[in-house]
Amino acid sequence: MKAFEILQSFQKKDWHWFKKFLLSPIFNKNESIIRIFDFFLAQKTNLKKETFSENLFQYTFPNEPFEAAKMHYASNYFLRAAEDYLALDEWQQNEEEQQLYLLSAYRKRGLEKHFKITHHRLEELHGRRPERNPQHYRFSYQLALEDYQQSMQLGRSGAEQLQPLSDWHDVAFVAEKLKNACILLSRRKLLRTDFDTGLLSAVLAFVKARPLLMEFPAIAVYYYGFMTLNEPENEAHFFALKLHLAGAQKQFPLLELRDIYLLAVNFCINRINLRQNDYLKEVLDLYQSGLEAQVFLENGQISRFTYTNITLVALRGGEFGWVQRFLEKYRDKLPEHQRQGTYAFNLARYYCEKGDYDRAMPLLQEMDFDDVLHNLVAKTMLLRMYFETGEHNALASLLDSLDSYLRRKRLIGEQQQTAYRNTVRFVRKLMALKPGHHKARQALRQEMSETPLLAEKEWLIRAAQA
Repeated sequence: MKAFEILQSFQKKDWHWFKKFLLSPIFNKNESIIRIFDFFLAQKTNLKKETFSENLFQYTFPNEPFEAAKMHYASNYFLRAAEDYLALDEWQQNEEEQQLYLLSAYRKRGLEKHFKITHHRLEELHGRRPERNPQHYRFSYQLALEDYQQSMQLGRSGAEQLQPLSDWHDVAFVAEKLKNACILLSRRKLLRTDFDTGLLSAVLAFVKARPLLMEFPAIAVYYYGFMTLNEPENEAHFFALKLHLAGAQKQFPLLELRDIYLLAVNFCINRINLRQNDYLKEVLDLYQSGLEAQVFLENGQISRFTYTNITLVALRGGEFGWVQRFLEKYRDKLPEHQRQGTYAFNLARYYCEKGDYDRAMPLLQEMDFDDVLHNLVAKTMLLRMYFETGEHNALASLLDSLDSYLRRKRLIGEQQQTAYRNTVRFVRKLMALKPGHHKARQALRQEMSETPLLAEKEWLIRAAQA
C-alpha cells in the first residue's frame, strides 16, 4: 500500500488533522476511506506492513468476501486523500502563498476592491519578511505579474507595471541561476560529472555589467559563492563571500544558510589541507558565527561530525578555552545514542593537544567507537601519548594492533589506508632512532614532510626534532 510510507512519516498533529480532513465532505465522501484511516490509527505506535496485509479488507468492508480490485480502488483513493492532505498542510504553512492565490481569485472574478486591499496587504507582508533569498525575489515577480494582469484586465495600458515586472523577473532569475550554479559545481566536484550550465555565462556577464545587482543579497552571496568554487585560486572571492555572508544571517532560511556556510567552510578546509594554516582563523570564524546563527543545528541537534570538525579546527588554531566551552555547551545537543562517545572522544583530543595525557588516556583506552575513522583517530592519539610518555611496550603493542585493524577494515578508503599505514611506519622509525643521530633525524623529518598522505603529520615532524 503506497500510502503506508506517508502514514509512517506522520507526527501527532498529522493524525489529528488528517482525520478532520477525511471527515469533511469537501475533501472526502467515501466512508471506507475513514475506516482505513481508523484501522491504521489504532496501530499508529507500531505500524508494520505485515500487521495489516490480511486484516485491512475485513476491517474496511466487514462481512464482505475479499475482492482484490475493491481493496485496490479504496487504497488508491486513500493515497490520493493522503497526498491532498500533505499538499494542503504545506500550503497552509505559507501565508504569502495563500494570499497570492486569493489575489489571483479576486482578479479572475473581477473583484477590484478586494484585489487592491489584498495586494496592499500582501505587499506589506512580503516587505516585512526578513528573507532576501532567491525565493523572495521570485515572489516579488509573481506579485508584479498579478498587478500587471489586473491592470490589463481593467483595460489599462499596464505601462507602470511593465518595468517592475521585468526588473523583478531579472533579479529572481539571476539569483536562482547563481544558486543552481553553486549546487551544480559543488556536486560536479563530488560526483566528478560535468553538467550543462545553460545560460550561466550570459548571467555572469549580465551581473558584471550591472554592479547595482550586488545590492540584492541573494545575488551577491551566490555570485561570490559560485566564483569561490569556480576560481578557488582567487582568494578575493572567498573574502567577498564571507563579507556578504556576515550581513545575511537573517536574510536566508536556516537550511539555505547552512548550505552557503558549508560552501565557505569547505573552501577553507581545502586551503588548510594545502598547508595554508592562516585559514584556520577564517574557518573558525565561520564556525563561530554559524553556531551563533544556529545553522549547524538540525531539529535542535548538532551532528557528531560537525561537533568533531569544529573541535579539531579550534584546537589546531590554539583556541583551548573556546573549545572547552564549546564541548560543554553543545554536548547535550548531540544525538542521544552518540552523545557520550562523541563527547569523550573530543574531550580526549582536547586533553591530548594540551599535553594532559593522564586525563586523555582513560577516555580512549576503554572505548570502542562505532565509526571506523573515529577509531583510527583515537588509536593514533594513543600512539602519540604512549610515545610521548615513553610507554614503549604499550606503543609496540598498539602499533601491531593498528596494523592488524587496517588490514581487517577493507571499507577504509585507499587514501586513508595509506595515511595511517604511513603513520605506523614512521612511528616505528622514530622508535628505532638512536640518540645523537642528528642526520638520521633530519632525513626522517624530510621524508615525513615530503609524504603527502600522513596522519598526525605535524606531531610526527615535531617528534622527529626532539
